[in-house]
Amino acid sequence: MRILVRTSKLAIWARRLALFAGALIVISMGLHFFGQITPDVFGISLIIGTVCAALALLTGITAYIGLWFSGDRGWGPATLGFGLGLVCLVPAGVAFALSEIYPSTADVTTALFDPPQLVEARPIETDIDPETILANFPNLITRIYQIPPEMLFTLGQSLARSNGWEIIASTPPTQTSVGQLNAIRYSLLGFENEIAFRVSPNPIGALIDLRAASLNQVYHDLGDNGRAIEDFLLALDDRVSTYIRNNMAQTETDDPPVPQVELEPGQEPDAQ
Repeated sequence: MRILVRTSKLAIWARRLALFAGALIVISMGLHFFGQITPDVFGISLIIGTVCAALALLTGITAYIGLWFSGDRGWGPATLGFGLGLVCLVPAGVAFALSEIYPSTADVTTALFDPPQLVEARPIETDIDPETILANFPNLITRIYQIPPEMLFTLGQSLARSNGWEIIASTPPTQTSVGQLNAIRYSLLGFENEIAFRVSPNPIGALIDLRAASLNQVYHDLGDNGRAIEDFLLALDDRVSTYIRNNMAQTETDDPPVPQVELEPGQEPDAQ
């Protein structure tokens, strides 16, 4: 007597759903990164891919249970559906975790009452308490440095370029006027954000304020802008410290030599 061994349909569907979800998520991420689709289409694609990945995961688990009792074939497709579905759910899991850890920083600044002006991004209204922002990003505060405003602006502009930001407006400051720089920053997934920093003269040197805003209206940016300008300020701290240290070393090197006093025969030098 010949026993018919069938392939589990649930295992096959788990594999199909997982492959579709993986392809959709990867292709949509690539197209959005290179600017071929809009953020709205990208968001819809991610939602569809995530739903399909969750279905693949559940279908794979159900297929495992059926295969255990029926003895049918399909362990390979079920495993592929379960594993790939789990991998495709990682981006959604990371996004959920970041949304729980960080408040939205779709429009965040170090100057609450007079933020730097934006060129392309539109101001985004938010009801998030500034103290909540500061608690999660303690370095988002106005910086005051004991260096000329022109030099501070130069250091900030150089740092923006080294970060790969696209500068769209630049007005250098003077000893009596304010300067500002606006740039476009692209996030890891290709979202556009405008960064603006303003350098103002100060009695002891210069101060700098920053602002970051998403070009697209987003519900939650997962703290991306907050982390970006916080990293910028920390890197600027290092550059300013290096500049001051090098400038002080050069000043000490340029000190005039101590004059030598010619002594009379038999006269001893005075003790210093």
